[in-house]
Amino acid sequence: HIIREFSQVYESFMQAPHNQRKKMNENFIDLAQLPRFTANILIQGYPIEILDGDASHVPTVWLSQVFHELKARLGNKCMYIVSILGVQSSGKSTLLNTMFGLHFAVSAGRCTKGIFMQMIPVAADVVDVLGYEYLVVLDTEGLRAPELDNETSRFHDNELATFAIGLSHLTIINIMGETPTEMQDILPIA
Repeated sequence: HIIREFSQVYESFMQAPHNQRKKMNENFIDLAQLPRFTANILIQGYPIEILDGDASHVPTVWLSQVFHELKARLGNKCMYIVSILGVQSSGKSTLLNTMFGLHFAVSAGRCTKGIFMQMIPVAADVVDVLGYEYLVVLDTEGLRAPELDNETSRFHDNELATFAIGLSHLTIINIMGETPTEMQDILPIA
């Protein structure tokens, strides 16, 4: 979660007065370069966290600068965003890894916290057919986590589902088993 630490340092840095930021840059590294570094990581195909699963925090200052750097590097490339939702341990990360050849962390129990984003370049010979140059995949934390109490879980699940659905062109609903009752409670609210 080093990228999460980058985002926190960057957001704190950006809240400091200009003269303090200048002084910090003279004495340490240029912290304003962290979003560029992170944009490069995304372009190379590594995932970054866009919603902190521990605090349900979206570092908007950080992400807007990372996306600004992505636009500077990629120009006006079209992106298609796919997210996934499902109850905890239903195989969301495994499904994305299998479908798209990714390497999201997988394990039994709660392994993904928050939302992670990964970019996949589309092969040049199918760009014209698909209409986009990058596929952006959002891997989400499992809903109905037993680690959270019912009221906290319900609020957290609705917040997570709304965020993931709102960002995506397409949301995959991964239903484990034969009855979708867990998802029926969440999706009408999202």
